[in-house]
Amino acid sequence: MKKRVMIALVVLVALAGAAYTVGSCKLIGTGKVGVQYSYKGGVKDETLNPGLNFINPFLKVKEFTVGNEQLILTKDKREGSEKNEAFKVATADDASISVSFQMSYRYNPEKVVDTYKKFKGMDGEDIVEQRVRTVLKSKVSEVTTDYTMMDIYSGNRSEINNKITDYLNKEFGSAYGIEVLDASIIDVHPDEKLKEAIDNRVTALQQKQQAEAEQEKIKVEAETKLIEAENEAAVNIAKAKGEAEANKIKSASITDELIRMKEAEARKKHGWVTVQGADTVVTDSE
Repeated sequence: MKKRVMIALVVLVALAGAAYTVGSCKLIGTGKVGVQYSYKGGVKDETLNPGLNFINPFLKVKEFTVGNEQLILTKDKREGSEKNEAFKVATADDASISVSFQMSYRYNPEKVVDTYKKFKGMDGEDIVEQRVRTVLKSKVSEVTTDYTMMDIYSGNRSEINNKITDYLNKEFGSAYGIEVLDASIIDVHPDEKLKEAIDNRVTALQQKQQAEAEQEKIKVEAETKLIEAENEAAVNIAKAKGEAEANKIKSASITDELIRMKEAEARKKHGWVTVQGADTVVTDSE
């Protein structure tokens, strides 16, 4: 009988020890850290690293992502969302346009304890789902209100996304201890009214560009004609100068000595003649 009691006690002790051991083990997922707390002792400053950790079984643990995570809000669930989670943002020209959005983020490991103290009872996922999502749309709109609908639809999207990333990193870092690595409008979904407005603006822009191209063409043609006229005038001037110079040289070559020589040659050949300058007409006096 005593032997059975002893065996039972050993088994109970072993089970209690096993239970204590299991309760003292906490597995922290890859890319996460654990914040330890108890209702009586409060939050411990030391966090738990990824892997198996042995802790006081009376402590509770909340996990926070310190590896890269993504928040995806898109129109089509095939793009990441489970349902249509696209949202509307405001623009500088008082429009409202629906966008698909994604954000890469992580919790700052040096701030997770303070973040937990601030949002007591919530882990990293709770904060993103219940706090970040509720303000995300308005925060993005605070950036897009500096840009027109056409800027967002077909403009320099990379510039806008860089501004959104910097702004959310500043805002969420201060409020939630979250580092925003990248935030991007990945697609735009205009309704029929906005599509018509966009088409009209695109058409107007194309017409403007065509008109500017025509004006530039006319300008180039006018400049070309002017250059051609100037070239032609220069050629004529050069030609006239050349002719004048040739006449000058020709006139300078007709000397009195040359005239007398020509008269002598004419008398010898034709009899008496008179030579008068460069336009001499030789006549036979016989």
